Amino acid sequence: MSITASAQQPTLSPTEASCRVFVQGFYDWYLPRASRSADAYPAVLKSKAQLFSPTLVQALKQDYAASKANPNEVVGLDFDPFLNSQDPSTKFSVSRVKVTGTKCSTEVHGITDGVNNEEVHPELSFVNGNWQFVNFRYEQGSDLLSMLKSLKAERQKADGQGAR
Repeated sequence: MSITASAQQPTLSPTEASCRVFVQGFYDWYLPRASRSADAYPAVLKSKAQLFSPTLVQALKQDYAASKANPNEVVGLDFDPFLNSQDPSTKFSVSRVKVTGTKCSTEVHGITDGVNNEEVHPELSFVNGNWQFVNFRYEQGSDLLSMLKSLKAERQKADGQGAR
């Protein structure tokens, strides 16, 4: 199943199987793009924004814009938020899925030569017949939305203006 097909055709019900297929389909589709370009995630936000909650899309776009406006300093994410890596493994595999109502939590591992490397925990909601990523948690106890909020606050404090 291609990520394009899953994004256009309603899944009909929020099951563990449908969430697993959606998440694995995303990683199978996304990883080759991320391996070719350091700017893969911003491109995905333009072409496949419907795969993510509006809140997540907006926060990631603001963070990326701030990073591009300040190329000589780290003012935003310095890793791929979907892969939890700067140098990703050769394969990402869904290892755990739990659905509660219309929410799905998953565990995804980056694997190279049979060794688990990266770990990321995508969280999804079932919206209008399709799964949608709403956040990504990391093994260090942090999560993407909190990180983006904190980075934005640091930028605002640094320039004393509001949003940057």
